Amino acid sequence: MINQYKRQDIFRCTHDAHSKLGHHVSVYHTMFRKGCFPDGCTYFRWKCNELERKKKCYRGFSHVGKKCFGCKFFDEEKFTRSLVKTDPDHYQNFLDDLYEFEEWLRDYENKEHWCMGAISSVKPHLKRSLYGGSPDNPKQEHTHLLGYLIGFADLYIHQTHFEDYTYAIIGREFQNRLKFQKGDRLEFRATVTMNEGRLVLQKLTQIRFTEKQEGDHWTDSRSLVARSTGNTLSHQAEKCYACDQGVLVDVLDRTSTEENIYHRIFCLQGMPSAAACTYNTSKDIYGHSCSNRYYHIKTKP
Repeated sequence: MINQYKRQDIFRCTHDAHSKLGHHVSVYHTMFRKGCFPDGCTYFRWKCNELERKKKCYRGFSHVGKKCFGCKFFDEEKFTRSLVKTDPDHYQNFLDDLYEFEEWLRDYENKEHWCMGAISSVKPHLKRSLYGGSPDNPKQEHTHLLGYLIGFADLYIHQTHFEDYTYAIIGREFQNRLKFQKGDRLEFRATVTMNEGRLVLQKLTQIRFTEKQEGDHWTDSRSLVARSTGNTLSHQAEKCYACDQGVLVDVLDRTSTEENIYHRIFCLQGMPSAAACTYNTSKDIYGHSCSNRYYHIKTKP
């Protein structure tokens, strides 16, 4: 079985935001998160008529945001981008698979099950918080180490062979004590949850290693150094998704009137950009590219 919510062979969206990944979008994003099926993707572009003419904002802002609503210089444009669906036969097969997957999910979600598999990656679980952003309250940011993400590319959940990416969330003390690393094989009990279209295992108990690897593993001290020396990339290049030193982090943005949660690539090596990267990808010490398929697992603010 695979996670039907994360399939990217069903829909293509011509929105500019999806151009970096060939305009491929996941089923979950299209049908559930954004709801742009079947009418396409609609979005609004905010602009300031003063900033467009390279004049200064009389309130001191350098970019357009939600605090600009009501300003006489504020304007917005509405755009609609088309959504392309796969051919009818393929789509019908997908609907059948989706129904089967959701039936399975109804039986397994929020319940504890025995799981068994080999770890394909271990990465720090980071969250970045942004505050301020006004003339009276300068913008501040902080990156938190919440724990660790264990990735499985192939896992048995009870009697189901799940041939897709699954993730387990563990705390810092848990990792310090058990020293999880790539290649470890283990059996454990966990609660199966669905988070933003991702299958996430929580509350791991009764852990038994059937094969334990030796060598380097993530520790708090190493993770805190990476948190301090790493860099959040503004451009999410495809090569960064496939790099063992790239981690997708949740960003909690409180710089406007409403909270926004989105994700960015965080480079553990501190590279300024994908174009300037000098990291030797043959040094596969800590993980595997599948860990970067983890996408926007929400955490409480």
